[in-house]
Amino acid sequence: MSSAYILSGSYATAEQAGITLWELELSSGKLTEKAAISGVERPSFLAVHPTGRSFVAVSETGNGEVIAYWINPQSGVIQELNRKSSNGDHPAHVAIDEDGQWALTVTYSGATVSVYPLLADGSLGEMADVKRHEGSGADAARQDAAHPHSIFQLPGTNRFFVSDLGMDALIRYRLDMHTGVLEREELVKTAPGAGPRHMAFHPTAPFGYGVNELNSTVSVYALKDKQLQEVQTLSTLPKDYNGDNTAAEIAVSSDGRFVYASNRGHDSLAVFRIEDGSLKAVGHADAGGAGPRHFTLINNSSWLVVAHEKSGTISTKKIDERGMPGETAHTVQTTEPVCVRPLKY
Repeated sequence: MSSAYILSGSYATAEQAGITLWELELSSGKLTEKAAISGVERPSFLAVHPTGRSFVAVSETGNGEVIAYWINPQSGVIQELNRKSSNGDHPAHVAIDEDGQWALTVTYSGATVSVYPLLADGSLGEMADVKRHEGSGADAARQDAAHPHSIFQLPGTNRFFVSDLGMDALIRYRLDMHTGVLEREELVKTAPGAGPRHMAFHPTAPFGYGVNELNSTVSVYALKDKQLQEVQTLSTLPKDYNGDNTAAEIAVSSDGRFVYASNRGHDSLAVFRIEDGSLKAVGHADAGGAGPRHFTLINNSSWLVVAHEKSGTISTKKIDERGMPGETAHTVQTTEPVCVRPLKY
């Protein structure tokens, strides 16, 4: 494989090209635009169907929407299939289950978790279920109410974890794979004022890793019978940094050796080595731009792709044998990118 394909979502207006398809040249890290589509305001987060032939985006606005697309990366074609209401204001995240049957979304301001069936052509069916969160946290400005920020599937199961920034909580749901109905099973509290944002899971060991936006930390959770037990929390920042910062994204390398988290303010990528599930800080790499809201690791390669909301850039970096991202290999300019997803094909 000489190249890979990347989709980016953004905070563009409906008139601008908000979703872009990029080709990543694996020998050099160069990004080339292959296609783009407009028509949706703030098409921020994206989820790619396991077949790689379709994907789902959320329109992160008041009274937002969920939109399904068909895609052919080789011919550079993106086509909207249909759209549905997000059942709440400011949908912030979307996931597609491993079997490609269901799309699950959360609304940050609406405090809802919704489930939609995915039809054979990749389009969205009528909503199957919706759950609403209620609660608050220690930070009066950011945690005045429940704010679900993401939903991630526990690999190999029908369980999904919602990180609720407003409640300082991780909530586990069981998804009925036949009906799309969610059953709430467990609530695990984080430290007061932590603001849990996103999660990632170890590929082979029973551990999960959560990034906490408000206090810029990463929490390690041991998994037993699908239940989370916090075993460690580390800062994403250098000890001598005293400026403003919010942590954003977290990812585990496909070989299970490293965890990465992004800092907005310090504008860095924090690198941790995994030792028996726990983490040891390795260091920090420059993020390659301002406001690294999201990044992705390209499987079967050493490339990392970062979306910088504030500088309006997407950059590529090669990871060395120590797990550290190196100098920026290539940068492209685009409108307020906030999500980058590898396209399976």
